[in-house]
Amino acid sequence: MLTNRKITLEFLPMSPSDEIFTVLNREPGTGVSVLDRNGVLLYLNEESIRLFFKEPRTLEDLQGKDMFEMGFPKEWAEERLRLIRQIEETGEEMILRTIWQGRQQFSWMRPLDQEDGEDFRVLIVTRRMGAGEESDRLQDSEMQVVNSEVAGLGELSQLTKREIEVLALIGQGLTAKEIASIMHRSVKTIENHRISLGTKLQKSNKVELAMIARQAGLTADDSMRSRVPSNPAT
Repeated sequence: MLTNRKITLEFLPMSPSDEIFTVLNREPGTGVSVLDRNGVLLYLNEESIRLFFKEPRTLEDLQGKDMFEMGFPKEWAEERLRLIRQIEETGEEMILRTIWQGRQQFSWMRPLDQEDGEDFRVLIVTRRMGAGEESDRLQDSEMQVVNSEVAGLGELSQLTKREIEVLALIGQGLTAKEIASIMHRSVKTIENHRISLGTKLQKSNKVELAMIARQAGLTADDSMRSRVPSNPAT
């Protein structure tokens, strides 16, 4: 069974060449993992562990377990399992955008080439990035971009839905008056939200709040996503 097999790079061919896979695997800040159709982990690199787990883990701890057994929230794991099954059915790659541990992440998901008789496997390459031109280009990609229905807000989970929305709009450089117009609230209400944000996040001014929002890659729509813990249970 694959769950009992030692999986290393030489067992995971990738088109057009193994060299590309090796480069991705070693690139700083890039998480690389391989799962089967049931969400069972076959391989991940150290960057993936850093991106997805707060507590120290090893490949030996995780390999052969599915996403539920690895301790990921049920909604989070079920969503990814649906996407893996979709990729298997269509053969088409996609980009998944999510908020995890309070930071925006993009995961490029694509089927690995299969020889006759081989089981389906999906390659997932993940990078964490804030708001900016690079993330904008990804979301405007011709490839299908899926926005996760769940969010692991991390330290931002203490904020209300309204506060997340206000914080995201502050990150876009909007004034209190502009935010009030978008949210159909008074300027005074928006200022009260900003004061509450500063208190909760221990930031004294709008510039610092905007930096938090941009680092997190927050959008106003993120306020509506189902919240899940972003620290997989051990």
